[in-house]
Amino acid sequence: MATIKDIHVRTLEKPLDGTIRNPRYRWTVKRSFLVFVETSDGRVGAGESWVDGGAPGSLKAFVEEDLKPVLVGQDADLSEQFFKRAIDMTSVSTRRSQTWACMSAIDIALWDLKAQRAGLPLWRLLGGNDPRVMPYASAGLYKTGQTADEFAAEYAAYVKTGYKAVKIKVGGASHAVDVERVTKLKHAMGPDARLMVDAVSAYDVPRAIAFARAVAPLDIYWFEQPLPIDDVDGMVRVHEQGGIPLCGIENDYGLPNFRRLIERNAVHFVQFDPIISGGITYGRKIAALAEAAFRPVTLHHSNSVVSMLANIHLAAAVANADSVERHVFHSPLFERAPEGTFAMTDGMLTAPERPGLGVDLSAMIG
Repeated sequence: MATIKDIHVRTLEKPLDGTIRNPRYRWTVKRSFLVFVETSDGRVGAGESWVDGGAPGSLKAFVEEDLKPVLVGQDADLSEQFFKRAIDMTSVSTRRSQTWACMSAIDIALWDLKAQRAGLPLWRLLGGNDPRVMPYASAGLYKTGQTADEFAAEYAAYVKTGYKAVKIKVGGASHAVDVERVTKLKHAMGPDARLMVDAVSAYDVPRAIAFARAVAPLDIYWFEQPLPIDDVDGMVRVHEQGGIPLCGIENDYGLPNFRRLIERNAVHFVQFDPIISGGITYGRKIAALAEAAFRPVTLHHSNSVVSMLANIHLAAAVANADSVERHVFHSPLFERAPEGTFAMTDGMLTAPERPGLGVDLSAMIG
């Protein structure tokens, strides 16, 4: 039995010049929050937590002061037990989102360790479905001074390099400008590639329906997170009236929330991000919940190589995985992955065969 010996936190920051934005944020810095679990057998597992939207200090303190004292010395195989105990504590705590974010990172690290000890790639340890996973090129951000034609040329180029799908941001400009961007890109991509649009909760119901109806004739594959994440009633209306399947919600957590989205028919594509939605442990549960309702899942990514690899392994292990996001603007530590990790064949990635997640970042714990 391997026990948890130590838990290390590392934060990364990449300064950005502020010329690129989505509908909600102008990017002046990109942060990553990594958690490393060290075990008594000398192994190190890597995990990652959602940190966008604020500084990482509170997450760091929560891991080091609340979680680490409880977990050090415990059996490293008991990730399900640890998550249950942590969530139970949120019933008398105001730290609900911090708990999900930090435990998601620890959970991914523990699953990395389990697969390392088994000598198996994580996707095989999880049961294994299909090592071929479909990535889509994601960003489509607003760039200062860029015309709609330049935008279309930039993102259509990803199709020419082998991607079968592209996702872009909408909701950060006027209706006319966004419709023009979508129209020109779709024409530049050609009829066979998928195009998805993501509003990052920027619309209200009337504007979301108007936009969806305007671009629906272009065969948009999905319309992601058009409304504030708590407006499930509004999402139902947009899903029913807009003419495009809805997708969401990347930064939500808790099985009841995803069950509500499915039962209300607020989304067709059930989207989640393991670094906030519950790591591998709850990612499998969300996928099963969606599968029971005959819905596909798609995994969000906009951060480091750790979250990307966790997505690939999880998608390769579940039967209803539609796709994984491959952010082409935010990609910290991708250079640390072994050569060929993200090579595509016929528009598909192949899950790694190396034990665990398939990347060794243990040197980062110093």
